[in-house]
Amino acid sequence: MDVFPIIIRKWFPILQILADDIKEKEKPSQKKLRDAVKEVREECSSEKDIFKLYDILMKCNDGVDSKTETQETCEEQLFTFLQERDDYLYKSLFDHLQ
Repeated sequence: MDVFPIIIRKWFPILQILADDIKEKEKPSQKKLRDAVKEVREECSSEKDIFKLYDILMKCNDGVDSKTETQETCEEQLFTFLQERDDYLYKSLFDHLQ
C-alpha cells in the first residue's frame, strides 16, 4: 500500500490554508496615500501674492492668444509664478508630511 498519496491528500488542504494565511499577512495595508505637495501647492495658489502673479500670467497668456502672429511669450511671468509658488511650498511642505 502506497502511503504517500494518502498523506498528501490529508495534509494538502492544511498546507493550502497555511499558504493563504501567509499571503494575507504579506499584503501591505492599503491606506489611501495623499500627495502633500499637491495639497500645499493648492494652498500656495490661493495666497495673495502668488495669486497676483498667477493673474499676471493669465493676462499675458490671453494677450498672446489673441494675437495671430507674435513672437511674444509669457516665459518670464511663468517662471516668476512658479518660483514664488515653489518658494512658499518649500517653506511649509515639511509641516504637512507624516
